[in-house]
Amino acid sequence: MHTKKTYIIAEIGPNHNGDINLAFKMIEKLAKTGIDAIKFQITIPENAYSDDAFKVDYQKKNETSKSPLEMSKKYLLSFDQHRLLYEKCQEHKVDYICSAFEMESLKFIDNHFNMPYFKIPSGEIFSVDLIDYMAKRNRPIILSTGMATFDEIETAIGLINQNFKKEIIILHCISNYPAPLEDVNLNTMLELKRRFNYPTGFSDHTEGNDAAIAAVALGATMVEKHVTLDKNLPGPDHKASITIEEFASLVKSIRNVEKMMGKSEKTFSEAELKIKSAVRKSIVAKGDLPIGHIITEDDICYKRPGTGISPIEKDRVIGKRVKGVIAGNRLIHWEQLEK
Repeated sequence: MHTKKTYIIAEIGPNHNGDINLAFKMIEKLAKTGIDAIKFQITIPENAYSDDAFKVDYQKKNETSKSPLEMSKKYLLSFDQHRLLYEKCQEHKVDYICSAFEMESLKFIDNHFNMPYFKIPSGEIFSVDLIDYMAKRNRPIILSTGMATFDEIETAIGLINQNFKKEIIILHCISNYPAPLEDVNLNTMLELKRRFNYPTGFSDHTEGNDAAIAAVALGATMVEKHVTLDKNLPGPDHKASITIEEFASLVKSIRNVEKMMGKSEKTFSEAELKIKSAVRKSIVAKGDLPIGHIITEDDICYKRPGTGISPIEKDRVIGKRVKGVIAGNRLIHWEQLEK
């Protein structure tokens, strides 16, 4: 059963809108919610987009730039600004994680930051240059699997492990912003774990917190969700993000679920044991039973509390001789009966 602490990632992505001060403000506020990591995105747009690149529907709807290249440039922070983000995360004791979308950015974050994970976004699952680079390093990998079939995931894992077996966390993910609840299929997360025998988690693009909380109850070891200061800000991802206040509520719910999941053994609190003794039943004398009387089934009934002889022991009580007077409507105890 799920007993470990879920690693919770707040995905700022481009939701700082290219404003370092907005990013700082989000880090400061998010650090107080109890999250484990804040995730950003880094790229040199010219290295990631060809002249044939096009925006997807949710980007067209939420963002006015003519091309993905122009959109990417608008919501960009520079390499030097990412150094500041990393320092700010360290200052506030949260992990800095970053998705890189081309080689120069990947090498930069690998060489300059002590990140707990590399992140392979869903769209980069077959970016062999990036994966070949990561495969040579001893840094654990988060693999997002939106849009990928089981066969494609198997291929990607093979690429990741081409040099040596890597530590991988596979994230179930629906690459739609926002993802409709009927498309989430959280059971796929369990199937990913069964098929590939790696820890699994959930990259949540739904509205609200229900899906992420349910994923933790199913055993997710990691949860990632997009966060914004304001859902009405201009930009492609704000509408499918939750606010920092909602994120604080999510963290609280996840930590509560972890407490509730507990252990797989059947254990009882002191309070529950007290209630058990009050509400279970014992064997009770229907009427007064004199010394020397041999107990029959007609002499006994079953009433609360459960501090006497359990009803399931009745066959051991019937036929016993009474050693000391037993008053009617009182519990029968073993010491009142001859052996």
